[in-house]
Amino acid sequence: GLAFAFGGESPRLDGAIAFAATVCLAGGVGGWIVAHWPATTPATAVARGLGATALRIFLPLAALGWLQSGGRGLREAGADRFVLIFYLALLATDISLNIMGGVDLRRIRRKKSPD
Repeated sequence: GLAFAFGGESPRLDGAIAFAATVCLAGGVGGWIVAHWPATTPATAVARGLGATALRIFLPLAALGWLQSGGRGLREAGADRFVLIFYLALLATDISLNIMGGVDLRRIRRKKSPD
């Protein structure tokens, strides 16, 4: 929708918006899938949370790095700003969903200690 709304200003602006949205969508969906993977131990729950956070953070960071080194056309069209805008929207959504949903710690089974 944004690409169509703002695309008339510059011929490359719609590509920049589509690139930024795709990068942040892939990171968000990938992080969501990893975060909702079933955890059987507290260690796997922590690893799952770190993996989800890494996907959400490093995909946009890698895209920004690529834009600075090789994506000249998209960078000139403002894709770096749109990656930042979409990432901040993704971050705000993630934080609000975590505050509203939380984690049910009772679903994670405890590891039996060999006493």
